[in-house]
Amino acid sequence: MIVTFASSKGGVGKSTTCAAVAAALALEGARVLIIDLDQNRTLARWAKRGPIDGLTVSAIEPQKFGAYFRESEASGQYDHICIDLPGNREVTLFKALARSDLVIIPAQASEPDLREALVVVGDIRDVAETAGRHIPYRLLLTKIYPLRTRVTDFAYNELARHGLPLFRTALVERSAYREMFLNGQPPTLTEPGKGAGAEIASLLAEIRAVTDQVTALRKAG
Repeated sequence: MIVTFASSKGGVGKSTTCAAVAAALALEGARVLIIDLDQNRTLARWAKRGPIDGLTVSAIEPQKFGAYFRESEASGQYDHICIDLPGNREVTLFKALARSDLVIIPAQASEPDLREALVVVGDIRDVAETAGRHIPYRLLLTKIYPLRTRVTDFAYNELARHGLPLFRTALVERSAYREMFLNGQPPTLTEPGKGAGAEIASLLAEIRAVTDQVTALRKAG
């Protein structure tokens, strides 16, 4: 499957979520490629701290994305490709969206983050219309407080008002997500079956449910 992590706003946990999901897939035995297009090269640096069997991280310049993606997909070397987009809107965003089986849009429970998430949703719909294909997407609430707050309620109400699809799993603000960039260890290794590890496992199950449905519809069509 091809999963793109997109946000036009920095600091929402986009790279963190991409790394955690890709690592979880690799730890299950899959061959996973992360294409790191973020200008900060966060994932390329993270991968050097704690290499994981089956996980390849390639940092490339955005203008080289199209050719690199086609070559990687055609090689047959990978079961899954995860794309970490830059934290801004530029042409690579549209190229990646058009190739995605699922687009994940991380956002914190705040009005600015949700506004930017709506911008990405608009881009997805435009690309889907142009490409003539359905592009599934889901919003993912990140860095939320363990207990429900008025801010969290606002976020859920806004998402419901706009009719936007949302993962049931939300990522709580936990030290494991920050520490993974210090020790190179993903949450599924440091907190297996609990905390951040359990959240990523739950998120991965939801991701699979969406992409399996996409695959079934394509075969039926």
